[in-house]
Amino acid sequence: MKKIILIVFCLLISISTVEKVSARSLQSTENTLEVVGHKGLSIKQAIELAYLSAFKWNKNAQLLHAINIDLDKPGKSIGSNGNRKHWNVQFGVPDTNKLLLVTIHNGKIDKINDLTSKGVSPYPKNEFIQLKDIKYDSPEVLKKALKMGSIYPGKDWAKGYNFRISKDTERNINLIVVIGWNTDQTKMKSVDFNVTTGEYIPPTDLN
Repeated sequence: MKKIILIVFCLLISISTVEKVSARSLQSTENTLEVVGHKGLSIKQAIELAYLSAFKWNKNAQLLHAINIDLDKPGKSIGSNGNRKHWNVQFGVPDTNKLLLVTIHNGKIDKINDLTSKGVSPYPKNEFIQLKDIKYDSPEVLKKALKMGSIYPGKDWAKGYNFRISKDTERNINLIVVIGWNTDQTKMKSVDFNVTTGEYIPPTDLN
């Protein structure tokens, strides 16, 4: 139950290799992704696009989590290809309280908000995700989730298929999550995968 509440909250308020990437190549990535943005971005593409802003903000920025935003008009195909148009991608600097939120609308960066607060405890290193560890993308894991059955797109709220990347610090696993509903739209469901290996990760809380 706690897991579903966290998903609902995220939807509502909705690396080491990076150090080797030049600003020029990051700019090229941004331009390429914005061209295809009108059709939506996968979660990995959204992170790569947002990272340019994070790198400019702080060269030591690393990924905390990313989740799509529920702004699409109702439709049958929302997220059915693993892509979404609207994303929130959050970065921080390990062992500091520095926090940055990059918002993507219609496949392009719309807002960049520095959310650093003096009263917040430093974010420990084990909460961050390295870009080199993101081997599986939302289109791939959606196919896996659909083969497992019993997950359906939302119709009125949390529409279509939704996607999130975050760190499970208790199990030390980088998770990529497919979020949907049961068949009668009465209960949200999620299917978790290891973003590096593609392995299905069973839930720890079945209540």
